[in-house]
Amino acid sequence: MYLAKNSNIFYNKYRRIVSKWTCATCVRVKSTAAPKTKTYSHTILSPKTKFPARSSNAIKEEIQKTAQFAELYNWQRENLKGPEFVLHDGPPYANGDLHMGHAVNKIIKDINNRSQVLQGNRVHYVPGWDCHGLPIELKALQKAKKSSKTNQISDPVHIREIARTFALETVERQKDAFKKWGVMADWDKQCYLTLKKEYVQNQLKQFYKMYKSGLIFRALKPVYWSPSSKTALAEAELEYDPQHKSKEVYVTFPLQNIPTVIKDAVKGQNISAVIWTTTPWTLVANRAICYNPQMRYSIVSSGRGLMVVATGLVKGLGELLQEELKIVAEFDGTTLKGTTYYNKLVNETLPFLEGDHVTEVKGTGLVHTAPAHGPEDFLVALKNNMTVQCNVDESGRYTNLDPDLNGQHVLTEGQDTIISRLADDVIHSGVYVHSYPLDWRTKKPVIIRASQQWFIDTAALKEKALAALEQVEILPPSSSSQSRVGFRAQLDKRPYWCISRQRAWGVPIPALYKGDQVLVDERIIDKLCSLIESRGADVWWTCDVTELLPDDVIKEQNLDSKEVIKGNDIMDIWLDSGLSWSTLDGRTAQLYSEGVDQLTGWFQASLLTSVALTGKAPYKSIFVHGFVVDDKKRKMSKSIGNVIDPFTIIHGGKDRNNQPAYGVDTLRWWVASHSTQHSQIIISKKLLDDCQSELIRIRNIMKYLLGVITDLEKTDFTRNPTLNYFDSYMVKETEDFVNQINDSYNNFRYNHVAQSILHFISNKISGLYCHCIKDRLYCSQKDSEERLSAQLVVHTILVSLSKALGPILPHLIEEVWQHHPLYEKPFFFTEKLPVLKSIDVDTTLMDAILDLKREICVLAKNENLKKFEANIILNSDLYDKLNVLNKSDGINDSVLCEILELSSVTLTGKNGGKDAHIELAQSKNGQCLRCRKYNVIDDSDKCTRCDKVLEGL
Repeated sequence: MYLAKNSNIFYNKYRRIVSKWTCATCVRVKSTAAPKTKTYSHTILSPKTKFPARSSNAIKEEIQKTAQFAELYNWQRENLKGPEFVLHDGPPYANGDLHMGHAVNKIIKDINNRSQVLQGNRVHYVPGWDCHGLPIELKALQKAKKSSKTNQISDPVHIREIARTFALETVERQKDAFKKWGVMADWDKQCYLTLKKEYVQNQLKQFYKMYKSGLIFRALKPVYWSPSSKTALAEAELEYDPQHKSKEVYVTFPLQNIPTVIKDAVKGQNISAVIWTTTPWTLVANRAICYNPQMRYSIVSSGRGLMVVATGLVKGLGELLQEELKIVAEFDGTTLKGTTYYNKLVNETLPFLEGDHVTEVKGTGLVHTAPAHGPEDFLVALKNNMTVQCNVDESGRYTNLDPDLNGQHVLTEGQDTIISRLADDVIHSGVYVHSYPLDWRTKKPVIIRASQQWFIDTAALKEKALAALEQVEILPPSSSSQSRVGFRAQLDKRPYWCISRQRAWGVPIPALYKGDQVLVDERIIDKLCSLIESRGADVWWTCDVTELLPDDVIKEQNLDSKEVIKGNDIMDIWLDSGLSWSTLDGRTAQLYSEGVDQLTGWFQASLLTSVALTGKAPYKSIFVHGFVVDDKKRKMSKSIGNVIDPFTIIHGGKDRNNQPAYGVDTLRWWVASHSTQHSQIIISKKLLDDCQSELIRIRNIMKYLLGVITDLEKTDFTRNPTLNYFDSYMVKETEDFVNQINDSYNNFRYNHVAQSILHFISNKISGLYCHCIKDRLYCSQKDSEERLSAQLVVHTILVSLSKALGPILPHLIEEVWQHHPLYEKPFFFTEKLPVLKSIDVDTTLMDAILDLKREICVLAKNENLKKFEANIILNSDLYDKLNVLNKSDGINDSVLCEILELSSVTLTGKNGGKDAHIELAQSKNGQCLRCRKYNVIDDSDKCTRCDKVLEGL
């Protein structure tokens, strides 16, 4: 148990009060002065500002006008002198209302752009829209079907008119929302749309350049085909169902031409090959069975006779058939060379062929080969000079076969018919659950189907593209390695890119046909572009072939225009958007920023086309953000009912209890806080509530800071008062904070920005500086040096905090700035602001002071520190430093007293030792009724400082 010095309170070792006593000698003599009842609150310089504690959507809309959001983009292009930062906008699809993915993408880009502007750099950012493609065309078809003119459904010009109108209306709706989100751009004059005639003209010319260099060609190849959409699809237009159920069958085919080794082993008995497939509908297109010459095979005996199976798969097949398979003989795969078999579905004897793709992972080691329905099968056919014929039409139905099969859909009744015809040759059938591709728009299964299509030879570009990718920085760093591996894998495995689509709404592939002859000529394309210039982008469908054929081409090719027809294919929309780098006028973008799904989409299409046409990547870095999920990490889905859209977040929904109007600040703060660090971006009411609470804290501190400096004159901001240690420390901390924030912005760590801002507000601004200088601000002489210095520090903090918050919360910061004494024009248009410059200051000294303060708070038992005085015994080194800060002019507190918030501090030095010894006692002085500090040393009701202040009023 010990006694606090000059105190009447005993504490135990746990610092709990164990007794109190009163010493007569310590009792102060009662003053004979009159009771202190006078109030001086009207003389206190309390914070005053008209900045509101709450905002609203109406206020935000007004701020967008008064803060000239619409003019900012062109202003910064004309006035800022820093280096140009080029962020190329990946075009969103003009196909409906905006969702949270749009909000994440556009706001992330805007945060980057605004941070560059506040650092003095010019930003090049031209928003774009992807306006062609199947989803828009389908909506046009739905509208055409409602029309009384049924023939319009098949009229491509009418479909294009409706699709164009729909796309343009969607662009305007989306553009209006982007403006309200505060996204900085020249929305009225500088946007690129893939349907604009100048964009289409450029695309046609770029197509020809790749065609001329041999990178674009036309061929019969198996491609992903969507029966539901009746068009070819690229890999980027697929999504996979990991739980898709396919019908699997094991089928036997009797061998005919049998090698001697097998013939000797079977001794005249019949023998069959066993294949496994999950696409039984392709068995009618079977043209070979592939084997791997590097594998071992066995002849096995079963209740179904003798069969050939890969040795490593015998056991698994036996378990599947629920019988013991006895190995009769074993041989090398090379033995199967020259073997043939009979396929009763096509009534033909067919060959065994080598195939490197055959493995022992699954099946039987003998692979059914249908060249019209598989990429590997197709390559085998090419290698062996086999004819490839496709008997499946655009709707996914059999054609050019026997009458019973023709018209049957291959994935339903057609498949059942094939299995029925095979009868006992099917030795097992079942359900196989696996990942299977779906049309990304209709969500229905696709098939692989050979057809005449146009392709980009990505195999020829692969090495250049991979080399270019190595020079590209992939962000954020936390997932860059995974993203790069995925990107490389997609490029590496892609042998070709199917760029033709069998639809009407898009850019035409500028090819004419005379029988099997294909005409792609620069002069034809030049004439087409000229017609587009004068008559619009529909001319391919509205003009006659004779209008497209220049006379010199007719003469040179000896053509009869009546024998020439126009192609009906359009270009893949990924080629449309992939060529959007052309809008940069030769610039290389510092940044492309899109969702993780674009590693197989726009990032890849842009890289391949740019490498093909310029020899380099179109971007120096790419930022890959995640996709939005709910709090259970489920994808947003109307069927689940978990969709949260940006409009509802800003304006609220029907149920205001569960769908309150959070406003645009909350939306943007949520994006900054949660969307740059995880592949799954969680959104929930709780997270939005948390964001709103954080914004209230931010708004309150901004309101306080404004209130503190509201009485400053504009000339005060150019004065140069002498700063004490506390002020200098805070200016240095603020400068370091801004540098840290800019570093986080420049590395796209927006979540770090949000965390650093909240930490700085809580621990440096509110919890330390503003808390400790209140007396100086409220009670000092209005125009005194000490008060002015504190106000200018507060102003420096306010400006710095505004620069830190501006990229994320431009609406809030512009609203704050409109209540600032220096306001003349919007914050983002105000280039130079008079702020205090930092000087070298020992910041570690503040750490030592705050360590002392923590100990003092423990001793004070959370009572008002102003009641106490302290005697602190320190080691000599710290004593020398703190003693300088403990000087007082007899009127104002010392810097040390201000930070520690004590009535008085006495310092004593000692030799050696690190720990300080603190003796705390209640002050013997009376309390000042004006400043409430315990520093009255006579019978007055005011301290000396307050007396002097009041004398001057």
